[in-house]
Amino acid sequence: MIIRKILGLIMLLTGLVILTSAFAGAYLAGDALAAVGDSITDSLALASQSLDSARATLGLARDSINDVYGGLDTAVGATASAAQTIDGSRPLIDNVATVTTQQVPEAVEGIQAALPNMIQVAAVIDNTLTTLSSVGIDRDIPLPFGGSIPLKFDLGIDYNPTTSFDDSLRVFEASLTGLPESLRGLEDDLQTTNSNLALLAADLQATSENLTTINTRIGESLPLLDQYTQLVDDLGATLTHIETNLGGRLDLIRTIVIALLIAIGLTQLAPIYLGWELLSGRRDREVYYPAASPAPVNHAPVIETSMQEPSNTAELQQEARSNPTQLPGDEDHGTS
Repeated sequence: MIIRKILGLIMLLTGLVILTSAFAGAYLAGDALAAVGDSITDSLALASQSLDSARATLGLARDSINDVYGGLDTAVGATASAAQTIDGSRPLIDNVATVTTQQVPEAVEGIQAALPNMIQVAAVIDNTLTTLSSVGIDRDIPLPFGGSIPLKFDLGIDYNPTTSFDDSLRVFEASLTGLPESLRGLEDDLQTTNSNLALLAADLQATSENLTTINTRIGESLPLLDQYTQLVDDLGATLTHIETNLGGRLDLIRTIVIALLIAIGLTQLAPIYLGWELLSGRRDREVYYPAASPAPVNHAPVIETSMQEPSNTAELQQEARSNPTQLPGDEDHGTS
Protein backbone atom coordinates (compact mmCIF):
# COMPACT_ATOMS: atom_id res chain seq x y z
CA MET A 1 0.00 0.00 0.00
CA ILE A 2 2.71 2.51 0.99
CA ILE A 3 4.96 1.38 -1.88
CA ARG A 4 2.15 2.03 -4.32
CA LYS A 5 1.62 5.50 -2.91
CA ILE A 6 5.36 6.24 -3.14
CA LEU A 7 5.42 4.99 -6.72
CA GLY A 8 2.31 7.03 -7.45
CA LEU A 9 3.96 10.14 -5.95
CA ILE A 10 7.09 9.57 -8.02
CA MET A 11 5.09 9.06 -11.20
CA LEU A 12 2.94 12.10 -10.45
CA LEU A 13 5.90 14.40 -9.72
CA THR A 14 7.91 13.07 -12.66
CA GLY A 15 4.99 13.53 -15.02
CA LEU A 16 4.31 17.03 -13.74
CA VAL A 17 7.98 17.99 -14.05
CA ILE A 18 8.21 16.62 -17.58
CA LEU A 19 4.88 18.21 -18.53
CA THR A 20 5.90 21.58 -17.10
CA SER A 21 9.33 21.38 -18.69
CA ALA A 22 7.85 20.42 -22.06
CA PHE A 23 5.34 23.28 -22.07
CA ALA A 24 8.00 25.70 -20.78
CA GLY A 25 10.39 24.47 -23.44
CA ALA A 26 7.69 24.87 -26.07
CA TYR A 27 7.07 28.40 -24.83
CA LEU A 28 10.77 29.31 -24.75
CA ALA A 29 11.82 27.38 -27.86
CA GLY A 30 10.44 30.03 -30.17
CA ASP A 31 12.51 32.84 -28.63
CA ALA A 32 15.57 30.60 -28.29
CA LEU A 33 15.44 29.48 -31.90
CA ALA A 34 14.75 33.05 -33.00
CA ALA A 35 17.87 34.18 -31.11
CA VAL A 36 19.84 31.32 -32.66
CA GLY A 37 18.54 32.34 -36.08
CA ASP A 38 19.56 35.95 -35.51
CA SER A 39 23.00 34.80 -34.37
CA ILE A 40 23.39 32.57 -37.43
CA THR A 41 22.20 35.39 -39.67
CA ASP A 42 24.73 37.78 -38.14
CA SER A 43 27.46 35.17 -38.51
CA LEU A 44 26.52 34.61 -42.14
CA ALA A 45 26.52 38.35 -42.78
CA LEU A 46 29.96 38.64 -41.15
CA ALA A 47 31.20 35.68 -43.20
CA SER A 48 29.81 37.29 -46.35
CA GLN A 49 31.62 40.54 -45.53
CA SER A 50 34.79 38.58 -44.87
CA LEU A 51 34.44 36.84 -48.23
CA ASP A 52 33.95 40.21 -49.91
CA SER A 53 37.12 41.47 -48.26
CA ALA A 54 38.94 38.28 -49.26
CA ARG A 55 37.70 38.67 -52.84
CA ALA A 56 38.93 42.28 -52.97
CA THR A 57 42.25 41.25 -51.42
CA LEU A 58 42.68 38.46 -53.96
CA GLY A 59 41.88 40.85 -56.79
CA LEU A 60 44.40 43.38 -55.51
CA ALA A 61 46.99 40.64 -55.02
CA ARG A 62 46.41 39.38 -58.55
CA ASP A 63 46.78 42.85 -60.03
CA SER A 64 49.95 43.46 -58.00
CA ILE A 65 51.44 40.10 -58.98
CA ASN A 66 50.51 40.74 -62.59
CA ASP A 67 52.33 44.10 -62.42
CA VAL A 68 55.33 42.42 -60.80
CA TYR A 69 55.22 39.76 -63.53
CA GLY A 70 55.35 42.43 -66.23
CA GLY A 71 58.09 44.36 -64.42
CA LEU A 72 60.20 41.26 -63.96
CA ASP A 73 59.72 40.38 -67.61
CA THR A 74 61.10 43.80 -68.54
CA ALA A 75 63.92 43.42 -66.02
CA VAL A 76 64.83 40.03 -67.49
CA GLY A 77 65.17 41.53 -70.95
CA ALA A 78 67.06 44.55 -69.65
CA THR A 79 69.58 42.53 -67.63
CA ALA A 80 70.13 40.09 -70.49
CA SER A 81 70.71 42.97 -72.92
CA ALA A 82 73.03 44.72 -70.46
CA ALA A 83 75.02 41.52 -70.00
CA GLN A 84 75.37 41.13 -73.76
CA THR A 85 76.30 44.80 -74.19
CA ILE A 86 78.93 44.70 -71.48
CA ASP A 87 80.33 41.44 -72.74
CA GLY A 88 80.43 42.87 -76.26
CA SER A 89 82.22 46.03 -75.10
CA ARG A 90 85.15 44.11 -73.67
CA PRO A 91 86.97 43.93 -77.05
CA LEU A 92 86.63 47.70 -77.26
CA ILE A 93 88.27 48.02 -73.87
CA ASP A 94 91.07 45.78 -75.09
CA ASN A 95 91.54 47.94 -78.19
CA VAL A 96 91.44 51.13 -76.12
CA ALA A 97 94.03 49.65 -73.78
CA THR A 98 96.26 48.70 -76.70
CA VAL A 99 96.00 52.14 -78.30
CA THR A 100 96.27 54.08 -75.05
CA THR A 101 99.06 52.15 -73.42
CA GLN A 102 101.14 51.23 -76.45
CA GLN A 103 100.53 53.13 -79.64
CA VAL A 104 99.88 56.58 -78.23
CA PRO A 105 102.91 56.55 -75.89
CA GLU A 106 105.11 55.44 -78.77
CA ALA A 107 103.75 58.22 -80.96
CA VAL A 108 104.28 60.76 -78.19
CA GLU A 109 107.82 59.59 -77.72
CA GLY A 110 108.39 59.96 -81.45
CA ILE A 111 107.07 63.50 -81.30
CA GLN A 112 109.29 64.23 -78.31
CA ALA A 113 112.27 62.90 -80.21
CA ALA A 114 111.46 65.10 -83.20
CA LEU A 115 110.68 68.26 -81.26
CA PRO A 116 114.31 69.44 -80.71
CA ASN A 117 114.92 69.50 -84.44
CA MET A 118 111.55 71.08 -85.00
CA ILE A 119 112.41 73.74 -82.42
CA GLN A 120 115.62 74.56 -84.26
CA VAL A 121 113.81 74.75 -87.59
CA ALA A 122 111.09 76.85 -85.95
CA ALA A 123 113.73 79.29 -84.70
CA VAL A 124 115.14 79.62 -88.23
CA ILE A 125 111.66 80.03 -89.67
CA ASP A 126 110.81 82.60 -87.02
CA ASN A 127 113.95 84.63 -87.72
CA THR A 128 113.41 84.40 -91.48
CA LEU A 129 109.81 85.51 -91.27
CA THR A 130 110.78 88.33 -88.95
CA THR A 131 113.47 89.45 -91.42
CA LEU A 132 111.15 89.18 -94.41
CA SER A 133 108.49 91.08 -92.55
CA SER A 134 110.88 94.00 -92.10
CA VAL A 135 111.88 94.15 -95.79
CA GLY A 136 110.17 97.05 -97.63
CA ILE A 137 110.32 100.69 -98.81
CA ASP A 138 108.08 103.44 -97.55
CA ARG A 139 109.33 106.92 -98.60
CA ASP A 140 108.60 109.91 -100.85
CA ILE A 141 110.95 110.75 -103.79
CA PRO A 142 111.21 114.55 -104.39
CA LEU A 143 110.91 115.85 -108.02
CA PRO A 144 113.12 118.60 -109.48
CA PHE A 145 110.23 120.77 -110.35
CA GLY A 146 108.62 120.41 -107.00
CA GLY A 147 106.42 117.80 -105.50
CA SER A 148 107.29 114.23 -104.67
CA ILE A 149 106.46 110.72 -105.66
CA PRO A 150 105.49 108.30 -102.85
CA LEU A 151 107.32 105.01 -103.04
CA LYS A 152 106.00 102.11 -100.97
CA PHE A 153 107.13 98.49 -101.40
CA ASP A 154 107.11 95.39 -99.17
CA LEU A 155 106.93 91.57 -99.48
CA GLY A 156 103.45 91.37 -98.05
CA ILE A 157 104.67 89.48 -94.98
CA ASP A 158 103.38 90.69 -91.65
CA TYR A 159 104.90 88.45 -88.99
CA ASN A 160 105.00 89.73 -85.45
CA PRO A 161 103.71 86.97 -83.08
CA THR A 162 103.48 87.45 -79.35
CA THR A 163 105.30 84.17 -78.78
CA SER A 164 107.79 82.93 -81.24
CA PHE A 165 107.30 79.69 -83.10
CA ASP A 166 110.19 77.94 -81.42
CA ASP A 167 109.02 79.06 -77.97
CA SER A 168 105.56 77.56 -78.69
CA LEU A 169 107.16 74.27 -79.63
CA ARG A 170 109.21 74.32 -76.44
CA VAL A 171 106.00 74.77 -74.42
CA PHE A 172 104.41 71.87 -76.33
CA GLU A 173 107.49 69.78 -75.68
CA ALA A 174 107.26 70.50 -71.99
CA SER A 175 103.60 69.48 -71.90
CA LEU A 176 104.45 66.09 -73.36
CA THR A 177 106.90 65.32 -70.61
CA GLY A 178 105.74 62.24 -68.63
CA LEU A 179 102.72 61.62 -70.85
CA PRO A 180 103.90 58.27 -72.26
CA GLU A 181 104.63 56.93 -68.79
CA SER A 182 101.16 58.02 -67.63
CA LEU A 183 99.48 56.37 -70.58
CA ARG A 184 101.36 53.12 -70.01
CA GLY A 185 100.31 53.25 -66.37
CA LEU A 186 96.66 52.96 -67.51
CA GLU A 187 97.24 49.43 -68.78
CA ASP A 188 96.69 47.78 -65.37
CA ASP A 189 93.58 49.86 -64.73
CA LEU A 190 92.14 49.02 -68.14
CA GLN A 191 92.83 45.32 -67.63
CA THR A 192 91.13 45.46 -64.22
CA THR A 193 88.19 47.26 -65.80
CA ASN A 194 87.98 44.59 -68.46
CA SER A 195 87.97 41.84 -65.82
CA ASN A 196 85.31 43.68 -63.82
CA LEU A 197 83.20 44.03 -66.93
CA ALA A 198 83.50 40.28 -67.51
CA LEU A 199 82.32 39.60 -63.93
CA LEU A 200 79.54 42.16 -64.27
CA ALA A 201 78.37 40.58 -67.51
CA ALA A 202 78.34 37.13 -65.86
CA ASP A 203 76.45 38.48 -62.83
CA LEU A 204 73.91 40.22 -65.03
CA GLN A 205 73.39 37.04 -67.02
CA ALA A 206 72.90 35.03 -63.80
CA THR A 207 70.52 37.71 -62.52
CA SER A 208 68.56 37.51 -65.75
CA GLU A 209 68.27 33.73 -65.39
CA ASN A 210 67.18 34.01 -61.74
CA LEU A 211 64.61 36.66 -62.62
CA THR A 212 63.34 34.37 -65.37
CA THR A 213 62.84 31.56 -62.83
CA ILE A 214 61.12 33.88 -60.35
CA ASN A 215 58.92 35.33 -63.06
CA THR A 216 57.93 31.85 -64.21
CA ARG A 217 56.86 30.90 -60.68
CA ILE A 218 54.95 34.15 -60.28
CA GLY A 219 53.22 33.45 -63.57
CA GLU A 220 52.23 30.01 -62.30
CA SER A 221 50.64 31.59 -59.20
CA LEU A 222 48.20 33.69 -61.23
CA PRO A 223 45.93 30.71 -62.13
CA LEU A 224 45.91 29.71 -58.44
CA LEU A 225 44.69 33.18 -57.51
CA ASP A 226 41.99 32.85 -60.15
CA GLN A 227 40.93 29.51 -58.62
CA TYR A 228 40.86 31.04 -55.12
CA THR A 229 38.76 33.91 -56.43
CA GLN A 230 36.33 31.47 -58.03
CA LEU A 231 36.19 29.48 -54.77
CA VAL A 232 35.42 32.65 -52.81
CA ASP A 233 32.68 33.51 -55.32
CA ASP A 234 31.16 30.04 -54.94
CA LEU A 235 31.28 30.31 -51.14
CA GLY A 236 29.66 33.73 -51.34
CA ALA A 237 26.86 32.35 -53.53
CA THR A 238 26.39 29.45 -51.09
CA LEU A 239 26.18 31.81 -48.12
CA THR A 240 23.69 33.98 -49.98
CA HIS A 241 21.55 30.91 -50.71
CA ILE A 242 21.73 29.76 -47.09
CA GLU A 243 20.91 33.23 -45.80
CA THR A 244 17.92 33.41 -48.17
CA ASN A 245 16.46 30.05 -47.08
CA LEU A 246 17.46 30.25 -43.43
CA GLY A 247 14.34 32.09 -42.22
CA GLY A 248 11.85 29.55 -43.60
CA ARG A 249 13.85 26.57 -42.37
CA LEU A 250 14.20 28.03 -38.88
CA ASP A 251 10.45 28.64 -38.75
CA LEU A 252 9.86 25.01 -39.76
CA ILE A 253 12.33 23.79 -37.14
CA ARG A 254 10.74 26.01 -34.50
CA THR A 255 7.28 24.63 -35.33
CA ILE A 256 8.54 21.03 -35.24
CA VAL A 257 10.35 21.56 -31.92
CA ILE A 258 7.30 23.21 -30.32
CA ALA A 259 4.99 20.45 -31.59
CA LEU A 260 7.41 17.78 -30.37
CA LEU A 261 7.68 19.32 -26.90
CA ILE A 262 3.92 19.64 -26.66
CA ALA A 263 3.55 16.01 -27.72
CA ILE A 264 6.09 14.97 -25.06
CA GLY A 265 4.16 16.94 -22.47
CA LEU A 266 0.84 15.36 -23.49
CA THR A 267 2.35 11.89 -23.19
CA GLN A 268 2.76 12.54 -19.47
CA LEU A 269 -0.98 12.87 -18.86
CA ALA A 270 -1.41 9.11 -18.54
CA PRO A 271 1.49 8.68 -16.04
CA ILE A 272 0.15 11.68 -14.07
CA TYR A 273 -3.34 10.16 -13.92
CA LEU A 274 -1.95 6.75 -12.98
CA GLY A 275 0.28 8.27 -10.29
CA TRP A 276 -2.70 10.19 -8.90
CA GLU A 277 -4.74 6.99 -8.68
CA LEU A 278 -1.92 5.18 -6.92
CA LEU A 279 -1.36 8.10 -4.55
CA SER A 280 -5.08 8.51 -3.70
CA GLY A 281 -5.52 4.74 -3.14
CA ARG A 282 -8.19 4.22 -5.75
CA ARG A 283 -6.09 1.51 -7.32
CA ASP A 284 -5.91 -0.31 -3.93
CA ARG A 285 -9.66 -0.84 -3.58
CA GLU A 286 -10.91 -4.29 -4.53
CA VAL A 287 -14.49 -5.45 -5.03
CA TYR A 288 -15.65 -8.10 -2.54
CA TYR A 289 -18.63 -10.21 -3.35
CA PRO A 290 -20.83 -11.23 -0.26
CA ALA A 291 -21.04 -14.98 0.56
CA ALA A 292 -24.40 -16.96 0.28
CA SER A 293 -26.58 -17.58 3.38
CA PRO A 294 -26.37 -21.06 4.97
CA ALA A 295 -29.05 -23.39 3.65
CA PRO A 296 -31.71 -25.05 5.89
CA VAL A 297 -31.23 -28.62 7.03
CA ASN A 298 -34.18 -30.08 5.24
CA HIS A 299 -33.61 -31.28 1.74
CA ALA A 300 -36.21 -29.26 -0.05
CA PRO A 301 -35.05 -25.86 1.09
CA VAL A 302 -31.47 -26.83 0.36
CA ILE A 303 -32.40 -27.60 -3.15
CA GLU A 304 -34.34 -24.36 -3.36
CA THR A 305 -31.47 -22.40 -1.87
CA SER A 306 -28.97 -24.01 -4.10
CA MET A 307 -31.22 -23.28 -7.00
CA GLN A 308 -31.58 -19.66 -5.92
CA GLU A 309 -27.95 -19.15 -5.03
CA PRO A 310 -26.74 -18.47 -8.51
CA SER A 311 -29.46 -15.92 -8.93
CA ASN A 312 -28.51 -14.14 -5.68
CA THR A 313 -24.84 -14.28 -6.57
CA ALA A 314 -25.51 -12.85 -9.99
CA GLU A 315 -27.54 -10.06 -8.45
CA LEU A 316 -24.72 -9.27 -5.99
CA GLN A 317 -22.15 -9.27 -8.76
CA GLN A 318 -24.31 -6.95 -10.87
CA GLU A 319 -24.71 -4.70 -7.86
CA ALA A 320 -20.97 -4.65 -7.25
CA ARG A 321 -20.29 -3.73 -10.86
CA SER A 322 -22.72 -0.85 -10.69
CA ASN A 323 -21.10 0.48 -7.48
CA PRO A 324 -17.37 -0.27 -7.66
CA THR A 325 -16.43 2.35 -5.07
CA GLN A 326 -18.22 0.51 -2.22
CA LEU A 327 -15.70 -0.68 0.35
CA PRO A 328 -15.48 -4.35 1.13
CA GLY A 329 -17.85 -5.40 3.94
CA ASP A 330 -20.02 -2.30 3.61
CA GLU A 331 -23.69 -3.10 3.73
CA ASP A 332 -26.36 -1.50 1.64
CA HIS A 333 -28.27 0.15 4.46
CA GLY A 334 -30.68 1.73 2.08
CA THR A 335 -31.99 -1.65 0.90
CA SER A 336 -32.11 -3.08 4.40
